[in-house]
Amino acid sequence: MSENSRLAGWLFSLSLLGLLLAEALRVYWIMPMPGSQGGGTLAWAYWLQRSIWPLRVVLGGALLWATLRLLARGRWGARIAAPLGLVVLGVVIWQANGPMSADVMFRQPQTLRFADRGAATLAPQALVLGIALPVANGADEARAYPVRFLGYHHQVRDVVAGQEVMVTYCTVCRTGRVFRPLVDGIVDDFRLVGMDQWNAMFEDRRSGSWWHQANGEAVAGPLTGHRLAEIESRQMTWAAWSALHPETTVMEPDPAFADRYARMDGFEEGTRQGGLTGRDPASWNEKSWVVGVLAGDAARAFDWNELEEKRVLADRIGDLPVLVTLGADGASFYAFDARQPGSSELLALEITPSPGVFVEPVAGWRWSAEGLALDGPRAGARLAPLRAYQEFWHSWRTFRPETTARR
Repeated sequence: MSENSRLAGWLFSLSLLGLLLAEALRVYWIMPMPGSQGGGTLAWAYWLQRSIWPLRVVLGGALLWATLRLLARGRWGARIAAPLGLVVLGVVIWQANGPMSADVMFRQPQTLRFADRGAATLAPQALVLGIALPVANGADEARAYPVRFLGYHHQVRDVVAGQEVMVTYCTVCRTGRVFRPLVDGIVDDFRLVGMDQWNAMFEDRRSGSWWHQANGEAVAGPLTGHRLAEIESRQMTWAAWSALHPETTVMEPDPAFADRYARMDGFEEGTRQGGLTGRDPASWNEKSWVVGVLAGDAARAFDWNELEEKRVLADRIGDLPVLVTLGADGASFYAFDARQPGSSELLALEITPSPGVFVEPVAGWRWSAEGLALDGPRAGARLAPLRAYQEFWHSWRTFRPETTARR
C-alpha cells in the first residue's frame, strides 16, 4: 500500500469516527438515556449543537477526499469498506436528525380546536391544566388543556384573552407550566430540543438559547439566566375545572395524533409502568408524587400519599400558615393561606363524611375543598389561594432546591 493510500485510510477512519461521535453525542447528551442527564455536560451539548455544521463541513470534506482516494487507489477491502462506512454514517445522521430528534418525536397540534363545556368530549375525571385570564370587561376567559394531549405534544401555543400563551408539560417530571412566550418583550417561537436534568428543554428561535420547562429559565446560550414569565395554572379534573369555570373551553384532540394520545394510558392515574414516567407508590422516592406549594420566596413539598389519607393538611411555609386540601374526586388539589378572610384568625379544618367538604371543629361551619365557606358568618368568602403543583419528587427538589419537605 502506498503512503498516500495509508494516509487516506487513516484520514477516512478518523473523519468517520469524528462524525459518528459528534452525531451520537449530540443526541445522547440531551435525550433521556442512562448517564446522560446528570453529568454536567449541558455546556458541551450546547456547543456541539451550535457547532455541528462546521464540524460536518470540515470532517465531511476530509472524509470525501479520503473516500475518493481509497476508491481510486486503495485495496479491494478499502474500496468495499469506504462505501459501507458512508452508508452507516448516513443512517446515523438520519436517525439523529429525524426519528431521534425531540421535535420530530413530539409534534405540536396540526389542528387546534376547542369546545365549550356542553360539547366537550373529554371524560369528567380526565386531568386538565387550566388557565383563566382577565378580559376587557372584567371577566375571565378560561381555557383547559387535557394532560393526556399535553403529555405528548409537550407544548401547545394559543391566544387566550388576547395574550399569547405557551402551555407546556413534561411527563418525565410530571410538570405542567404555562408561560408568556416573550423574549426581551418580543413574542418568540420555541421548539422542543431535548432534555436536561430529566426535564424537557426548549430552544427559542431568535437567540438559540435553551430553556428548562419546569421553571422557564434559560440554561444555555446568550440568554442564560433569563426567565419566561409564568402564567398561573391549575391542574385538576375536567369536572372540577368546568364547575369552577362554567364558561370555559377545552382543547379537543387532534385526530392526527390519536395513536400518540393512546400511549398516555395510565399516566394521569399513576398506573403507567416505566422508569421515566411511571409513579412510585411509596413516599419520598424519586418518582413519588408530591404537591409543591409556593408562598412568596419559600417552597414546601407535601406527600401525595399523606394528602390522600388525611384529605386536609395544616402546615406552615416559612411564617405563613397554609392548608392543603384534596377534592372529592381524589385528584384535584388546592393550597391556601390558612388565615380566614378579613381576619388573622387561623382556620382549622377536619374531614366530614362528605369528601371535599370540611368542617371547623369548634364552630361547625363548613368549607369546600376549593376554599369556599359554605355557611356561617363568612358564607361565600374564599381563602386566598397559593400556587401549587403536583409532580415527581425528583423534579420539585431539583428545580426548587430551597424547598423544605413535610415528612
